[in-house]
Order: sequence, then structure tokens, then C-alpha cells
Amino acid sequence: MLEIAPTVYISPRMNSGVRSRAWETLESWFSAEPQGSVVMVWRDMNETGGVGIKTLGEPPRELVEVDGLWLVKRML
Repeated sequence: MLEIAPTVYISPRMNSGVRSRAWETLESWFSAEPQGSVVMVWRDMNETGGVGIKTLGEPPRELVEVDGLWLVKRML
């Protein structure tokens, strides 16, 4: 993965297996040291708006459709 800004990493060709293993590692690190937040975003045409999203930390979010517009909803 390429670090494009401090603590911001991208990988445009990461397959689902690598993404899954990376997420498992992030979850284990986060459970040991639960500070800040982690957001993983990827192209997934089966998800809302064609974007898959996973989050760790505060606050969790989800994509929702409102009158044909995709918005990010904070889960409290």
C-alpha cells in the first residue's frame, strides 16, 4: 500500500482476500489499543453506492440513501 498522507494508505488493486486479512490485523491492533478510528473503503458494486465501508472506533458510520442521494449516517 502507498502512504499518500500521514496515516492515509491506498491500494487500488487490493483483492478481497488481502483486504480481509488486513482488516483482521487492524481489528486485533485496535482491540489491544482502542484509540482513534480506522476507516476502510473499497469499490463493491453489491453495496450501497458501489462502495464498501468498514469502520473501527468512534463514531461508526453507514451509507444510507435519502431521496436518491447517498449520505453517511453516524451511528450513535
